[in-house]
Amino acid sequence: MPSENAELRKVGLKVTLPRVKIFNILENAKEHHLSAEDVYKKLLDQGDDVGLATVYRVLTQFEAAGLVLRHNFEGGHAVFEMAGDDHHDHMVCTQT
Repeated sequence: MPSENAELRKVGLKVTLPRVKIFNILENAKEHHLSAEDVYKKLLDQGDDVGLATVYRVLTQFEAAGLVLRHNFEGGHAVFEMAGDDHHDHMVCTQT
């Protein structure tokens, strides 16, 4: 948890339990792209009491701080990934 705290402080965010939990979920996710709903479901699976509105708010704060990248796929469906992840391409079919 100390490294998450340092990352949050470094970008000027107050360290709160929801922010730390969401940061951990994004950082440790096997799949690189998670929607806000995916993050929320993982929090519920862990028994954490964090609301969906809080997840959206924290992800928006993380994006503004440069911690995460937001990608809009398939009609505006947003997914998030950690900004420090290795470069990878995103392919979107335009033939449909």
